Amino acid sequence: MKMLRFLSALLMVVGLFAMTGCSSFDFHNPTATEWDVQIVGDSVFDLSGDIQKVLKTKSGKMYKDRSVSGAKIAAIDSQLATALGRTTLKTVIADGGANDILQGSMDCNADPLTQGCIDIVDYVGDKMENMLDDMYVRGLDDACVWMGYYHVKGAELEKNEAIDYCYTNAYPAIFGSSPVEAYLVDPRPYIFPNHIKSDDIHPTYDGSVILANMIWNVMVANNIYR
Repeated sequence: MKMLRFLSALLMVVGLFAMTGCSSFDFHNPTATEWDVQIVGDSVFDLSGDIQKVLKTKSGKMYKDRSVSGAKIAAIDSQLATALGRTTLKTVIADGGANDILQGSMDCNADPLTQGCIDIVDYVGDKMENMLDDMYVRGLDDACVWMGYYHVKGAELEKNEAIDYCYTNAYPAIFGSSPVEAYLVDPRPYIFPNHIKSDDIHPTYDGSVILANMIWNVMVANNIYR
């Protein structure tokens, strides 16, 4: 009998969400207080959540964070599509592409880079261009701040050539021709090995503070909604 009452109550709750519209509540980062600034990306944002928290101390608002650890660029594109469903969206903070390199089947450790690795970088670049195009088409009110990757360390050290290739061969064309206002943040000169965790990839708290400050400084300098 108790189980029956519990199931009835559960169905009532589900029905209430259906009637009021599930879009009014998001189980991923449900405590956000600012939905007109949204974060899309991978574990650099999502694993610790520290970048979001540091940005909150600066803005006084908790930005909506859709990032997911392990996400490749196609999944981040899907995150963006969900974010763009908000018609009043003003600012997108993004990263993406590292997992395509780190988890990909192509060898991105070789020096010089293999054609297979270059093809992956080009694929990521094409996806990024499409994402910026989508922001323009869907009428993003203000701008995108895209956080590029820093140099990794230890067992992942050989991936740094692929990261540098992005900056020299992919990013200039992507951001130079973006139809929407977009700013690339390059943290390579500021993130050192001591700012990276023992997994050789993810930022420590201090590293996250540096990244958050770089994002914030771009937003302030360019009068981006924050």
